[in-house]
Amino acid sequence: MKKKLIYLLKLLKTLRGISWSSNYHYIISHKNLIQILFIGLPISIIIRIISPFILIRIMHINVGRIGEFIINPAIYLYQKEYKINSTRQKSLDIFYLEEKAINSFLLRMIKRKINIGYTIFLRPIDNAQKLLDRVFKSGEKYKPFLNRKFKTHYIDCFPHSKKNINFTEEEIKRGQNELFEKFGINKNIKFVCFLIRDQAFLKKKYPNLNFDYHEYRNMNPQNFLSSAEELSKRGYFVFRMGRIQESVFEIQGNNKIIDYANSEYKSDFLDIYMGAHCSFYLTTMSGPDNLLPIFNVPSIEFPLNLGVSRQFNNYLIAPRIFFDENDKKLSLKELFKKDLIFRQKKKDFDNEKVLPKDPKPEDIRNLVIEMDDHIINSKPYSDLENDLNKKFWKIFSELYEKDPKSKNEISIKGKYIAQSRFDINFLKKNHEWFLK
Repeated sequence: MKKKLIYLLKLLKTLRGISWSSNYHYIISHKNLIQILFIGLPISIIIRIISPFILIRIMHINVGRIGEFIINPAIYLYQKEYKINSTRQKSLDIFYLEEKAINSFLLRMIKRKINIGYTIFLRPIDNAQKLLDRVFKSGEKYKPFLNRKFKTHYIDCFPHSKKNINFTEEEIKRGQNELFEKFGINKNIKFVCFLIRDQAFLKKKYPNLNFDYHEYRNMNPQNFLSSAEELSKRGYFVFRMGRIQESVFEIQGNNKIIDYANSEYKSDFLDIYMGAHCSFYLTTMSGPDNLLPIFNVPSIEFPLNLGVSRQFNNYLIAPRIFFDENDKKLSLKELFKKDLIFRQKKKDFDNEKVLPKDPKPEDIRNLVIEMDDHIINSKPYSDLENDLNKKFWKIFSELYEKDPKSKNEISIKGKYIAQSRFDINFLKKNHEWFLK
């Protein structure tokens, strides 16, 4: 014990200006050090003394990026409901915010479910706890929930959770009224949300940071206009979502296609309400997607690679095809062989001299037709189509389980595969892509 206390004092002496990596992503300034020493550390010691009687756990919530803001509280509530990371003794879990919440309405929803305290008081306690955890190797005992890199382990269970994030009856009525007043949509009219990722939001929020490594995750919104037009013919309103976008999304004379992202009517409330109540969601994969499993919203998904796709019930997954420097299409097996199936960053693909190509407008249009016909309106797939889907997931899961990186990534479970659909028109036209 004496040696550990001496080590603790040495750590405290050298903390100023040190950047901690891995699980300790903060830089302790002189001010923070004083707060840790005179507020955080004494209270943390008291917390540990009383822990046999009541376990007090403190942790921050990432509220600056919408994806983490949505998913982490949902994971915590799920773990709490099913007694994952639970303790035998009484416990009190308290969270705090590191910065201003990106969505004020979502924060209001979350506050109904979890305890959120004052940052100025809780941050030094949390930082002191991290220090003590490092010295005494406490592990995850004093953390309210298990924050995993990938959340696919949980998303299939969210719609069945009784304690998860939800709307009040008053909020549902408010959403219905606002859709009618602002867009002329009553509760009997269907609508779809399109979220087409670009760099505009990150560039504005973090102007001094370079996010070019996300470049290949972006897609051209104009390639989705014909799909929006097809859906409007089928009776849907189509909303292009997003808070900040680089381009407009509209077809002259078609008032059923609404560029909500550039609309005067966009709001924190409607961002969440519309994502949770649309007929289905088309996404090129961005933070707001995390609403979908929580509210059991069907979705068309365009992942940059299949290793981080969600394989969730009612998800229709479309591929991004990669070509080498000779413009040769890379097969599914070749993507695994080149260790690209889990990659997201531009440099990884550039190093291998491969380039992703977006689906053509007609391919995207076929996807929304498939979603409307088969997922929304329950038109049966043919035996051939079902067999192709099963064959693809069988081959994919076999390759996946053999890949050593899969153990650190998302879990491929039989129930996910059985419930997921892969772009059937693509499978029909590209047997060689996954069979050879």
